[in-house]
Amino acid sequence: MSKKKGKFDLNEFVKNGTVKDGQDLFFVSNPKMTCKITKQPNGEFKVVSNGETLTIHAFATKCLGMDPPDHATKWVRTEKGVTLYDIWHAEDDYSYAA
Repeated sequence: MSKKKGKFDLNEFVKNGTVKDGQDLFFVSNPKMTCKITKQPNGEFKVVSNGETLTIHAFATKCLGMDPPDHATKWVRTEKGVTLYDIWHAEDDYSYAA
């Protein structure tokens, strides 16, 4: 069985170097819709898009025009085309499939 993942935490991703402060992220269906990871005054990391500070969920909702039908991280990718969801689940234990 795969390991159960906890809640997605952008702060943890920045802390462990998976993504970086200032890194651009893109909406999967329209690369012109972007956001930038930014450290907030309280020390948390969120994204900024068109001057608006948002969570990853709020950014995906804004881009889709509705609540994401699945996890918001599936709708946001890096410049290399990898979704945050894929990065988040990259270390899942798939040994049961062997």
